Amino acid sequence: MEVKHEHYMDMNRLSDWSVEQINELLDTCLLLKEMEEKGVRLPLLKDVSLAMMFDQQSTRTRVSFETAMTQFGGHAMFLGGSSLHSGSGQEDIAETAAIISSMADAIMIRSKSQRVIDEVVANSTVPVISGMSCNDFRADGFGSQEQHHPTQVIADLITMIERKPQGKKLSDCTFMWLGDGADGFDCVFMDHLSLFPRLGIRVICAGPKKFWPSEDLLEQCRKQAAEDGNGEIICTENPIEYAPETDFFYTGVVNYHKEGVSEEEAFDIFYPKFQINEELLSHAPKSAWVMHYLPGNRNWEMTDAVWDGPQSALLPLGENRLYAQRGILVYTLWPLRRNTSEALENYYQGKVEDLLTPRIHNYDF
Repeated sequence: MEVKHEHYMDMNRLSDWSVEQINELLDTCLLLKEMEEKGVRLPLLKDVSLAMMFDQQSTRTRVSFETAMTQFGGHAMFLGGSSLHSGSGQEDIAETAAIISSMADAIMIRSKSQRVIDEVVANSTVPVISGMSCNDFRADGFGSQEQHHPTQVIADLITMIERKPQGKKLSDCTFMWLGDGADGFDCVFMDHLSLFPRLGIRVICAGPKKFWPSEDLLEQCRKQAAEDGNGEIICTENPIEYAPETDFFYTGVVNYHKEGVSEEEAFDIFYPKFQINEELLSHAPKSAWVMHYLPGNRNWEMTDAVWDGPQSALLPLGENRLYAQRGILVYTLWPLRRNTSEALENYYQGKVEDLLTPRIHNYDF
């Protein structure tokens, strides 16, 4: 099997990226957004092809990747699970990854299983970007499966950088997650927990103690944070205690894809104590923002008044999914473009013309 170029970068686990690389990526995202706001689009990915593999529903991930590729002069191909041989059982995912990567310049995959994404990464000869792995849920509520959503978390960081309080650096900020934080349930929070403390961000996990991250996971994340940004991680059953110190409140769905707790359990276990609502925000700074990866359930994890209120960053965060994908694609793919000289292009233009021009005279018009 052909192997990847040593400079290829996959976006699978953010833990594989250094803090320096994450910051370079964020700078790229913000620069490209500034260019767009000034009406500047460069063909940075001209003629580059992205194969997009999906085996679950998607709105923001699909639209943002397709749009980003088009805006930079490239092309994105939507490949639904049922349209591929691997989806029908005629071919395993390893062979599918090898074949697709021999034809496309990059792969983006959104899968129900992190194991599938790992298999694609292992067998692809081009960069692979994870568009989310989120549906290997805990069979009994715990005893987790690994899950990630790196592209969402980059959009979260862009939104936080744009809205951090005046005079504060990102590393000075406090971020509160409200909801189910237990190992392997919410793929977005799993990446928040592993990455944010490495960037120096203080992370508060607010939820019932039964739904906190495990001690093993917390120890692992704190160890990584100590090596990089040294951000603090706190678990609490009292979100109001930390609300006055919080810059960003974030929540997700506790029954995503109908998995997790039921509606009845949600309001018995989580809400309204671990809901982003008016009571919670009354204890928070006026400069604080509320965030949600969406889609969500109004008046479940967040009340309507907050969802549509002046401190809501929900729609700007959704839009930043596009700017995250733009930055990820350019950061990972632009250095790998084939940049040939004009002389070499002219040489092969002549070779093609020499080969095919005689055929014109053989046609009977």
